[in-house]
Amino acid sequence: MKPAAVFAVALLLGAVAVSARAGIFAPAAGQPGSTAVEAASGAITGWAAVVEDYTPGTNVDAAFRTPEKSLGAAGNSDGTGAGFIYDVVSLGRGGSITLRFDPPIADGPGSDFAVFENAFSDGFLEVAWVEVSSDGSHFVRFPAFSLTPGPVAAFGASMDATNLEGLAGKYRGGFGTPFDLAGLAGAAGLDRAAVTHVRLVDVVGDGSAPNDLTPASLAGWLGMPLASLPPSLVAIASGAPAAIYDPYPTVGSAGFDLDAVGVLHVAAPADMDGDGVQDSADNCTQVANTSQCDSDGDGYGNRCDGDFNGNGATNAQDTVLLRQQLGQPSVAPGYHPADLNCNGAVNAQDTTLFRSLLGRPPGPSAPHP
Repeated sequence: MKPAAVFAVALLLGAVAVSARAGIFAPAAGQPGSTAVEAASGAITGWAAVVEDYTPGTNVDAAFRTPEKSLGAAGNSDGTGAGFIYDVVSLGRGGSITLRFDPPIADGPGSDFAVFENAFSDGFLEVAWVEVSSDGSHFVRFPAFSLTPGPVAAFGASMDATNLEGLAGKYRGGFGTPFDLAGLAGAAGLDRAAVTHVRLVDVVGDGSAPNDLTPASLAGWLGMPLASLPPSLVAIASGAPAAIYDPYPTVGSAGFDLDAVGVLHVAAPADMDGDGVQDSADNCTQVANTSQCDSDGDGYGNRCDGDFNGNGATNAQDTVLLRQQLGQPSVAPGYHPADLNCNGAVNAQDTTLFRSLLGRPPGPSAPHP
């Protein structure tokens, strides 16, 4: 069971002391049971590196329209240490931003990435939906739950982290809201082992944003059948507000203010041919060639390059050139292009390998996919 769900169950059983206004979800940063990820946490293995799209909504001044401030470490996108409050890009009302990750985020044990906002207190929280994609075009949204009972004043501090789950912006500046890709298991078109994009979409807090919290969705989040959901939680979910509220209307830097997205689990680098060289650097991505020998320096390793005359195809002309080299030495480290396995001689082994290349262009390779 995810840590936030453990807190909800503990709260239900009376094992966690809470204030009178508390909801059922994990509390603010620094409190027992909080799931907040500190910006300096050693669990963070990387940060977003590319802004794929930024579509600001309304009421955002020019000073807050720099999407690159969402890149790199929280509070320090450009190395100047601007801090968690000002090193941000504002989405505006209903705006969005899409970030790309290379290497991708992967579904590992527990939470897989964390989203950092610039809230200046535990009670002033601007929230956003979180969507992920493994191809950059098809996105899947995390279910978003809110128990905030009604409208929140533009600069009011009446929000409570225990009323929020599945929404970025749950925690104050310097602390990220974690997201677990396991919660999207079974989502069509999503490869949880290689999430390449994260999109943040501002929730307009005027009561127009739908709330996903129902008894069925809560049971699913807790990982239990609906029939097993305790009556007290059924009552809470059934009585949840229909809308998600947050401070409204804000101006100047309206909506969600993104500081950074930190990666907690990164996808293992791809190595399609299993030769120990990552596909992103492999000069033969589909046949193993640990040595990466490339005699003619054309970006195709010898092992996948039977095009000895460089005309873009492996054909009868190359067969003639191979026969002319048979029995000849091939001196390291350069080797002869016809020495396909780079073993120091052009022989019957190379003839066999050459036959597998006939009729094909050289490659594919990382430089020439």
